[in-house]
Amino acid sequence: MRVPSLFAAFCLVAAPAFANPWELITGIEYAETETETEWKVEKTIPEALRAQAEAFEITGFYVPVEAQPYVSQFLIVPDPEDCPFCGSNGYGPTLEVHLSEPMEDIPEATEVKVRGTLNFDESTETYRAVFLTDAQVAQ
Repeated sequence: MRVPSLFAAFCLVAAPAFANPWELITGIEYAETETETEWKVEKTIPEALRAQAEAFEITGFYVPVEAQPYVSQFLIVPDPEDCPFCGSNGYGPTLEVHLSEPMEDIPEATEVKVRGTLNFDESTETYRAVFLTDAQVAQ
């Protein structure tokens, strides 16, 4: 019986390379339909994004939702100009973050890395497609 080399064993257990999380989020496709009595939006979420859901990690810029000394919910954006409340680029991609434990508030547009569980909003009543729960600020 042949024993694999240390290099071969490393290659077998090495983590696969993932695409940039923001590219995956912006890869979500939306199909909006409207009739006289109904409006809905259907979302197609990339499988590569779904594959990262359990241990999702992303870096972005902090956007507070409410002014308070400790926050447990906020948004992050890939670029401070994408801020839905203050940016000048229009409305860009955002990710809603729900922390497992509150953190002290930080200045708006501070770069922050978070990790948690990515959830998918399959509802046809909103454009929100993904949000992060049980999140922690990573060092």
